[in-house]
Amino acid sequence: MRRRTIDAVRSRRRAQHGQAAVEYLVVTAVIVFALVAGGDASMVSQLSAAFRSLYRAYGFALSLP
Repeated sequence: MRRRTIDAVRSRRRAQHGQAAVEYLVVTAVIVFALVAGGDASMVSQLSAAFRSLYRAYGFALSLP
């Protein structure tokens, strides 16, 4: 009887290993979709526009005598 209980617990643990990976993948996909979705108003496009502005100003400052 004890052997069956131990085997059942091990079986459940093995099944849960794959579940964590799937949950991580789903959460990551939702976060990426939320960052990219929205066209010009998306977080990624706003961040890239801010970096472009920063480097444009940096380049201008370096070109001053």
